[in-house]
Amino acid sequence: MPDSAAILEKLRKDGFRLTQTRKAVVGLFLTGASDSSGPAGPMTAPELLLALEALGVSVNKTTVYREIDFLMARKLLREVHLGDGVRRYEYLEGGHHHHLVCVECNNIECFEMTGCLKEFEAQITSERNFRFIKHSLEFFGVCGQCTVSSELGGSEVKESVESTL
Repeated sequence: MPDSAAILEKLRKDGFRLTQTRKAVVGLFLTGASDSSGPAGPMTAPELLLALEALGVSVNKTTVYREIDFLMARKLLREVHLGDGVRRYEYLEGGHHHHLVCVECNNIECFEMTGCLKEFEAQITSERNFRFIKHSLEFFGVCGQCTVSSELGGSEVKESVESTL
């Protein structure tokens, strides 16, 4: 995954201004809103606005949406749908991955799935003559932190998750 400096340099060479907001938005989508330990998970525009404010970047809601539109038009962001009607955005070139969504704390974690998914796609292609363009696969459950901190027992956690889906 390229770093934010490489992306910003490409935008500069393409003739676009590198505002403080644009630099911060690109950085947040690459490193995450809470720390710099890895790629960010999908963020909503309001979450992006809060993250920018936490960085000391003074910006209004309209500017945040314009930056999202700008980065989507340049194929740097994509919209992510997790079945709840909320628009989220994430960096596009981070490699194909899926999401783990905690139904308790709403944390979204990105992960790469290895193993038999490609075999399953090949089986579908062979059996149904179906040509894949893309797919979306999200897992909903209770994260480890919520499981540990929850007072619910094992079967009650499962019932709680099933009732929210």
